[in-house]
Formats: sequence, structure tokens, C-alpha cells
Amino acid sequence: MIRIGFRLPIGSGIPASVRPRFAERLEELGYESFWFPHIVSRDIYAFDSLEILTAVAARTKRIRLGTAVLQVPLYQPVDLARRLVTLDHLSDGRLILGVGIGFIPKEFSNLGVEYQERSARTVEALEILEKLWTEPEVTFEGKYYKLREVVLEPKPVQRPRIKILVGGGYHGITRGAPGAAEKSKWSLGAIRRIARFGDGWISVSGMIAEELLEGMERIKRAAQEIGREIRDAEFDLTLESGYLTVGESVAAARQEARDFYGSRVAGGFYQVQGNPDLDTWLERGCFGPPEMIAEKVNEWLSYEHTVPALKRIILMIASLDPIGQLERFHHEVRPLLKLRDPGSPVQP
Repeated sequence: MIRIGFRLPIGSGIPASVRPRFAERLEELGYESFWFPHIVSRDIYAFDSLEILTAVAARTKRIRLGTAVLQVPLYQPVDLARRLVTLDHLSDGRLILGVGIGFIPKEFSNLGVEYQERSARTVEALEILEKLWTEPEVTFEGKYYKLREVVLEPKPVQRPRIKILVGGGYHGITRGAPGAAEKSKWSLGAIRRIARFGDGWISVSGMIAEELLEGMERIKRAAQEIGREIRDAEFDLTLESGYLTVGESVAAARQEARDFYGSRVAGGFYQVQGNPDLDTWLERGCFGPPEMIAEKVNEWLSYEHTVPALKRIILMIASLDPIGQLERFHHEVRPLLKLRDPGSPVQP
């Protein structure tokens, strides 16, 4: 069954206090999960991701909490392992760790990390996290990290470790930071990280069924090369939707969405999600009256029939009033969705 979560944006000028209130309302309405992305040093308005999720953990009881996605190479892995275990305990095992490697060179240079090393650092860091969460004592000798007799207690509430979903892999609808080298359509490095470490995959925002299927085929082949078999029933493919705005008209909703997009532009580019251009961003989302939004969400829900690994859709709101949009979605759009149990706001 497809589960439905929502992701609130970083950037955009939305006050910090809105995030826990939004998550509380999600839980009251019965949705499955709350997701938050990650920025450390970019040119837009932002708050710390793990601190936001800690506040959400303290104010909720059931809803799952996810990072979509955390830039792992910007952390020292022992410190990150401790922070994540703390959040896992505070939430009683509700944390889902979505991981990525970032795409803006300036962010890395401002933190003293080589941009070109981010993929290899992430691989070492994920190996260290897994060891720290499952082994009594860890000694590790890598290119970037060297550990000696590290003990991390307590272990996560989740066993054997915190659930990891690896993000990225597809560049077909993103441009990267200005001046970055042109990228191939698929990222072999990301596919290999998913195959090695992923309990699942968080897709790039707005991917369609054919792209998801091709991605899953690539992930399964990469897994076979390292002796791992990925089965659809056990794998957590999570689709980040295109952006949604419910409005009285297409024109009004699109204007609200454009204002939102503009709030995240600085230095001449859209500083999140790989920098999609505005036209592509609008094309992959849906902006208009409730019936129009429901038709698009029902299309995404139908992907489970052709993409059997799909377990969850994270809906993305394009508005500077996310709580207002959530209320409109729940009361005006949700009744029009083709859910298996029409009496429930989401699947259990």
C-alpha cells in the first residue's frame, strides 16, 4: 500500500515554528511521515535540519520523521552517528535517514570539505555509521576517516540500525550549480550507493513511472554485482512528487508557486534540489483547483501498479503558507483520491 508523507521546504523564509506545527497537524490528520531537507551554508534562509526534526519528535507520537536528504559528507561520521542515535531515541525509533551528497561547491568550500571528494567521503561515512550502530567497538582505516576503538552507546532503537534511504541517481531534470560540469542522465556513483547501503531509494522530485522503473533496474543490477539481491517487496522506493499548490484557479495557484520558487533563488539560481529550471519545475508539478490536483496525485498513486517497489509518496507543497495548503489539500483534495481505503486519509 502506498503511504503518503509531506515534505516542508528549507529556504523560502517560512518561520522555524511552522515546521513542528505542520508536523503536528499531519499527525492529527493521519498522514504517515514528515520530511525535511538539509542546508548548512547556502545563500538562502534556512534552519538546522536535525534540530527541526528534534523539535518535531518532541511534539509528535506516531508520525515518522525523515531527512530528504541529509548531506552526509558535511559531517564527521562519529558525531553524525551520535546525533542520529539521539534523534532515533527521542522519536522512539521513528527516524528515517535519507542521505545525499550535495551539489553546490561553495557550500563545501565554506566548510573546508573538498567538493570532488563528497561521493567517496559519503561511502566511507555510511560504512562507519553502519558499524557504529551495530558493532560494540569500531576501528576503521579509510582514506578520509581513521577511527580507533570507538564505542557508540546506546545503539539505535531501530534494529539492526536506523533505516537508510539513499537519494539522487537521476540528473535528467536538474541542472546542477552554475558552472558545474555537465552530468550524465544517470549517476553511477549514486546507483552504487543505493545498491550497497540503501534500504530504499528517495527519487529526485517529479520523476515519472518510466524513469522510476529504469532506476530500479539499474539499482538491482548494481546490487547483483556486489552479491546483494534487491526484492521489490522489501525495498522502500520513495517518490518525491512534483510540487503542488491548491488554488481557486490555475493562474492564482501558479503565481503562488512562482513566488515560492523565487524565494529560493539566490546568486542567480535555484539553490535546492539540483537547480531545476522554472519551466521544468512547473511542468513536473501541479497547480490549480482541487480536482486538478487530485487527478495528478491519483496519477502518482497509480505508479504502484507498474513500479512494485514504490512504497511511499512524499508530497511537496509550493507555498509560503504550507499549513493553509495542507488544510486545503486534506479537506478538498484528499476526498477525491483513489485510496484503497476511502475512509482513511492515508494507507496504514
